This record gives sequence, structure tokens and C-alpha cells, in this order.
Amino acid sequence: MLNRLNRYFLAQLIGPFGFFSLVIAGILWLAQALPLIDNVIESGQSAIVFLEITSYLIPRVLMVALPISALAASLYALNKLYTESELVVMMTAGLSPMALARPVAIFGTMIMVLMAVVTLYLVPASQTRLGQRLADFRSDFAKTLVKEGQFIHPVGGVTLFIKDTSKAGEMAGLFLSDRRDEANPVIYTAQKALLLQDEGGIRIVMVDGNIQYLPTATAQLSTVHFDQFSYDLGALLSTPVELARTPFQRFLPELLWPSDSMMANGLWDKGDFLAEANHKLAMPLSALVLPLISLGAILAGGFRRGGFMGRVMGAVVLGLFVQAGLGITKSMVQTNAGLYLIMYLPALIGLAIALLLLRHAGRVRRRVAA
Repeated sequence: MLNRLNRYFLAQLIGPFGFFSLVIAGILWLAQALPLIDNVIESGQSAIVFLEITSYLIPRVLMVALPISALAASLYALNKLYTESELVVMMTAGLSPMALARPVAIFGTMIMVLMAVVTLYLVPASQTRLGQRLADFRSDFAKTLVKEGQFIHPVGGVTLFIKDTSKAGEMAGLFLSDRRDEANPVIYTAQKALLLQDEGGIRIVMVDGNIQYLPTATAQLSTVHFDQFSYDLGALLSTPVELARTPFQRFLPELLWPSDSMMANGLWDKGDFLAEANHKLAMPLSALVLPLISLGAILAGGFRRGGFMGRVMGAVVLGLFVQAGLGITKSMVQTNAGLYLIMYLPALIGLAIALLLLRHAGRVRRRVAA
């Protein structure tokens, strides 16, 4: 059970953590959501769909934001408690740096569990869904076909140009070239056209236009004028896209034991999958270590009335070392799968440094007390 002091300590950490998480995650979410606007607008989707798509970015954003927020919150709260002499009072009352590390370790464990849920389940689930939804937009021919003032090539051999469009799907100045049969190219032009979709499929109904037909065998141009002509787009519709899921989009069991079909396309090998699996496991550990690094850095040099900016910067550097080390070791494992255990080395080194700093802080405290 937590005593009152530990609960107070945790409260001082959780409040800033919530604030930093919202700010950092919001900035990262906005940076990643903006590039998706073009995909959503081009496919003619609504604002509701945009919110749905960008909501799939949240787990990925949290995966980056949570460790940074844990470090920032710990530094802010601990610096505040030490500057206001609350930590000094606690240590004067008999609490050692290791005893003060207990609520910080509990806080880190809470963030570690949250990170594990995010990295092992929410990220692969959301990224798989996001990839499929974006692929659906690209393959949704009925939504992406009508683009005014652009030459569109929905399939090889077919070119479509529309001079002007309206929100109701009406088109003016249509040009359609169908050269899928090279021996019998056909060109359709129309003053007006309408895109219709029903149970029978998708059709362009052209009004007041011409069909120009030039068989290669005869080299004689034939022109037919029509008042209304229906062009079936069913043959042009692309089938639903079946994505090859990246290692980042896969769950832990798939990464640890990749099937032959997962590696059949040759895009990724066992090292890629194993590197991603251990990266998902190592990242939560960094969330546990970073708050302890903050505590060790703040306490290591004893109390100073002038502030602890140097120690804060030192903790930030150590935190960046741990986070950067995860990326560096991941690249090494992708090259050599047998080195997967080194991915836990940055977190272990960070933990060892934190414990050494806390031990040094205990010596400083005893020396001052003597």
C-alpha cells in the first residue's frame, strides 16, 4: 500500500505528465495529420472521415510522446519540489534517495504499462486500419475520378479530362480517350456529362457529344454524333487493395514468429521483424527508466539555491541517449538478427546510471549530515 507521502509524490508527477502529454501529443498529431488532408480532400471525403483517419494516428503519436512527457514531467515536478525545499524536508526527515525513488519508480511503472498497451496493441491495430483506409481512398475510383482541369489516367490506356465540375457530379467539357485496344482506339467528347452510381455499377452519361473511331487496319476516321451516350466504368474500377502490412503494423506474435507468407514478398526479412518486435518491448522499459534518471540527476549534486538547470540539461541528454539508442540498436538488429538483445542495452545503461546517481546522492546526503 502507498503511504500518504508516496501518494502526494505521485500526484505531483501525474499532473505535469498529463499536461506535457496533451501538449506534445497535440503537436505531433497536428504535424502528422496535416499531410493527410490532401488524401482526404482528393477522395471527396467529409470532415467526419478526416477525424476518423487522423484518430488512427493517436497511438503512434502517444508512442513517441509518452516517454518524452514522462521525462519532462519528472524534471518539472522534481525540480519544483527541490527548489521549494520539499525534497530537502523529506530527506531531513530520514528518507534516503532510494526511498524517494519508490514513488518515482511506481510512476515509471504506470507509464511503462501504458506504453506496453500502446506499442503492443494500439499501434499495430490503428496503423493497419489507417493503411487500409488510405488504400481504399486511392482505389475508390468513383470518388477520385472527377477532377477538373487535370488529365486522369485511371488505368493504362485510358485518359480522362474534364474542363469543369459541380458538387452534384455534373461535368462540362469531357474528353475520354480509350486506347486499351491499340488497334481500335476510341475518343469520346461531350459538352456535358454526369457521373451515376447505382446497383448496376458506375457510368458516365454523356450529353451532346461525339465518338471518334480510328481502326488501325483501315486508317479511316469515323465520327458519330450522339445526344446521349452511357459509358460503363465497371471495367475500370480497381479491385480493393490488399496491403502488405509492414513490420510496424504487426502484432508481437507475428513479429517473433514470422510466417513464410510474411517474408515471401522479399521486402522484409527476419531481422526486420525481430528488430520491430524487440523495439516494441524495449520502448516501455525506457518509460520506466527516464523518471529515475530525472530523480538521480536532480538529487546527485545536493541542494543548490541557484537552481538545477545544469542537472536538468544533464538528465535531458541522458534521456536522449536512451531514446536514440533504441533507434540505433534497432538498425543494427535489422542488419544482424542475432544481436536483438542489444536493443535492451540503452534502457539498462540508463537504469544503471540512474542507480549510480541515486547512490551518489545518498553519499552526499550523509556527508552533509556529518
